[in-house]
Amino acid sequence: MESGRAVGIGVVRPTPRDVAVASLHEHGPVLLAAARMMVLDEDEAQDLVQETFEIALRRIDTLREPRALRSWLLRIETRQAFRVARRVRRLVRMEGNTLELAAPDGGIGQDSELREALMALPARTRAAVALHYLAELTVRETAAALGVSDNTIKTQLKTGLMRLREVFEP
Repeated sequence: MESGRAVGIGVVRPTPRDVAVASLHEHGPVLLAAARMMVLDEDEAQDLVQETFEIALRRIDTLREPRALRSWLLRIETRQAFRVARRVRRLVRMEGNTLELAAPDGGIGQDSELREALMALPARTRAAVALHYLAELTVRETAAALGVSDNTIKTQLKTGLMRLREVFEP
């Protein structure tokens, strides 16, 4: 039974949530590069990116500013990396007679000098260096991702670069 009225079909506009979900994959390379610097292991880095996407999909409705998606994802990734590290430290108690196992070849650790220099940095300093220089976050975005002040990040970046230069400059 038609009433004789034309029903207009409107244009369906995507919600900010839909836009954010659709653009998640664009941030994968930056997330993976930052994860590689933070965990220094290819498999762990890929797992970290996967966990980041899973958390982001569950919490996408909490994203207030869709233009800040990249820094939001990096904040999730950084926090998740530190959570995993804390969990591992609680589970694994190193004894004095335990030998360190060599990391598998591949990933960022192929240059042993670079790997050793990065491993010598404190975890938060290494994360700050990775997020600021590799993921190209601003000091403010890096501070937000790590949950510290801008000045703390500036200090960590200065310290990290100074230590890396000591290793690589003659």
